[in-house]
Amino acid sequence: MKLLVMSDSHENIDRMRYAAGQTKPDAILHLGDHISDAQKLSRQLPKTKVYMVKGNCDFRGKEENELFLTLGGVKILMVHGHTYGVKSGLAALIERSRLLGADIALYGHTHRAALNQENGLWLMCPGQMERHDADLLASYGIVTIEDGNIVCGIEMLP
Repeated sequence: MKLLVMSDSHENIDRMRYAAGQTKPDAILHLGDHISDAQKLSRQLPKTKVYMVKGNCDFRGKEENELFLTLGGVKILMVHGHTYGVKSGLAALIERSRLLGADIALYGHTHRAALNQENGLWLMCPGQMERHDADLLASYGIVTIEDGNIVCGIEMLP
């Protein structure tokens, strides 16, 4: 199973479509800030399941701030990150992930791609879909799940 992970799309739907075309995912996970972009992408790719959570710039809609799901036998916590203070550190997010028994914690909000593992827990921020300057590139994440094995990566957008 291949998952495309995006966050902070801020109306860059063309880049989202590009990432989906490059990865051909089984599912798309959008971590907030302009979930309306994820809703549009979902309508454009009706055969691909799109999961989404609200970000700090999303004020309408029924989506939650947090989503805990199991895909391919792997437990995934999806958050935007603002409610866990991820700009100041990941301790609160890690604590919540451990409490739920998550294998992967996905977050956005920082706009900076990050990927690491802490005692068996994958932590991924896919970055953002727009390019502000040479220091802050546009990027997305890919999670591949096969036979219980998890491989996570970050891809930069042109």
